[in-house]
Amino acid sequence: MSKHYKLHVSDTEQGTRLDKYVTEKIDNLSRTKVVKLIQDSLVLINNKKVNPSHKVNLGESIEIELPDDVPSNLTPWQLELDIIYEDNCILVIDKPAGIAVHPAPGHQNQTIANALINHNPGVSNIGANSRPGIIHRLDMDTSGLLITAKNELAHRKISEQFADRTIQKSYYALVNGIPENSQAIIDAPIGRSPFNRQQMDIVSTGKSALTQYEIVDTYKSHSLLKVSPRTGRTHQIRVHLKSIGHPVVGDSMYGKVDPELNRHFLHASSISFTHPESGEPLSLKSDLPIQLSQYIVDRLKSSHDMEDTKYL
Repeated sequence: MSKHYKLHVSDTEQGTRLDKYVTEKIDNLSRTKVVKLIQDSLVLINNKKVNPSHKVNLGESIEIELPDDVPSNLTPWQLELDIIYEDNCILVIDKPAGIAVHPAPGHQNQTIANALINHNPGVSNIGANSRPGIIHRLDMDTSGLLITAKNELAHRKISEQFADRTIQKSYYALVNGIPENSQAIIDAPIGRSPFNRQQMDIVSTGKSALTQYEIVDTYKSHSLLKVSPRTGRTHQIRVHLKSIGHPVVGDSMYGKVDPELNRHFLHASSISFTHPESGEPLSLKSDLPIQLSQYIVDRLKSSHDMEDTKYL
């Protein structure tokens, strides 16, 4: 049976985004789930549907219908997960390249979400029905650290950290060419490309996006960068690096395919966040996969001794 809530905005609460307001008022609801409720007209203000970004006003009456959780109907997939950290709240894995995080057109069953259900059936009703346990995502051909939730509290708390941009992430990216600046911040809005709806691009009407990078190593015609996105836009790192003339090696969408590398060279190497239950800081790291480190050793001719390379 669904639950019903009726809330009234007080003087100290006005001006808060609706999705944030509801998340704070109702326990065990992630911001992702609240946004979905709002979009499905299950959150009404004065009996009218509004956007998740609506700023609540003093005296507004907010009615919420919370349906019973429906377990995900995804098919479990037996995949040996590379577990970096696990406890009763969260599971952090080292995602391999070539696997989608959750079902999407063309990738319906063999995804990380399917593997999570196989690993722990209890996550089937955590988060969105189509992506149980999933808090954030990595592109299909990006490898590296991925945080997943084992209960609603963890899903909500870590989702809030992503929304508040308090989670720190860094990636290794091998790019074509050598950037003019050894370190810089790329500040350019990202939105759907007007020429190809499958791609993102730098567009004036896009959402603000910030990406910081620094050069870790240079080769004859390539650079290894440490990249830290300050925002979380779709394809952000790949689009921003392309925009400065240094696309990620092997990126079939924003650069060109490398026949010696069946993926793009982008790896989520570190992540720092606050544990959702203990409140303690947690920092995790992941080394470059062998395929990527070997690519540098085998394919790129550095001007210095490879044993001194910083990423090894």
